[in-house]
Amino acid sequence: MAPSLSARQQRILDWLRAGGSLSIQTLAHRLQVSGETVRRDVQGLVDAALVQRFHGGVRLHRSLQESPFEQRLRTQVAAKRQLAQAVAALVPDGASLALDNSSTACFVAQALAARRRLTVFTPSLEVARALVSAQASHTVLMPGGVLRATDMTLTGAAALRYAAQLRPDCFVLSVAGVSEAGCLDFDPFEVEYKQCVSAQARHVVVAVDASKFAGEGLMTSLRWNEVHTLVTDAPPPAAIARAAAELRQVVCAG
Repeated sequence: MAPSLSARQQRILDWLRAGGSLSIQTLAHRLQVSGETVRRDVQGLVDAALVQRFHGGVRLHRSLQESPFEQRLRTQVAAKRQLAQAVAALVPDGASLALDNSSTACFVAQALAARRRLTVFTPSLEVARALVSAQASHTVLMPGGVLRATDMTLTGAAALRYAAQLRPDCFVLSVAGVSEAGCLDFDPFEVEYKQCVSAQARHVVVAVDASKFAGEGLMTSLRWNEVHTLVTDAPPPAAIARAAAELRQVVCAG
């Protein structure tokens, strides 16, 4: 049974979900109560295994903390499901497929339950888990490498060497942003992985929701002449559409 929380305790939890951790002094100031009152409220949350105390402050209990990847799985959910269904419609039974480590790839993996006997490569444990949960007939390949805890991705030189051997029918990926220059990302490993696999794939599909048209990113992972199909939930802005004129197709899932 869920614990009964006071209004103050609920506010403390809400602030911790938004901010990660807070000092007792900060909580007392925000709540306009004494430090002793805050400590009593916090102790009740500790007893309920909702928060953990540290010297001078409090944070969410480890079991309630979300990784950045888990947070991304809860954003733009409807759009990502639309994209995933549109991508799955492009993949025939029996195809070989590479997926990246994006949250969109997790939704694509779930949508691939409609397909049979795929051979799928991904460096993401989360994507692999979604694949085998969705459809037991798929063969899932994963590289060796260093496991990155923030998003459960296998990274490093070993992962890239394994990826370099692949010749998939299709490579499906998402990116941090798109612009007139092409696809943009922040993480060097992800950029190198996407460049490596896209150079060898017969068909490269970029799936992005319309929020990615803002064009945020530190590095260009792919230029438009390296992409075959863009799947999105809204028509791209005119400047991006002109820059991406070499695309074989644009699929609007919205």
